[in-house]
Amino acid sequence: MNYYIYLIIAVGCFAGEVFTMEFSLACLGIGLLGASLTSWLGLGIWWQVGVFAFVSGAAWIGVRPFALRHLYRNSKHVKTPAEDVIGKTAVVETAIDPVQNTGRVKVEGESWKATADKKLPAGTQCVVEKLDGVTLTVREK
Repeated sequence: MNYYIYLIIAVGCFAGEVFTMEFSLACLGIGLLGASLTSWLGLGIWWQVGVFAFVSGAAWIGVRPFALRHLYRNSKHVKTPAEDVIGKTAVVETAIDPVQNTGRVKVEGESWKATADKKLPAGTQCVVEKLDGVTLTVREK
């Protein structure tokens, strides 16, 4: 197989890695670069397959954990937008009645279904205590 085919597939793997960001396609791309070098040197298909498997495996075992650890070292502190509303101030849009399970609040311009321990009239300022699915639990401020 001509070495440039390996190079084209390797570039495709590196381009795909931009979208996945888990360093799996990059490991395959590195292996394909090794296979491309082996093909360029004129070695047979079994050498190419062997070098691809060895280099890809070495990148997967040796380089991938290191890369992931450094790329995502701060990811434990990242909140989803839904989790970010906890602790924020909300304003009751539609009166909250926990018995009838009705009520809505507005948090930073977004409207959420809400519940509380007691009835809260519209216009009441409250604090978001927790998120359960798409329902916020609030308490009066």
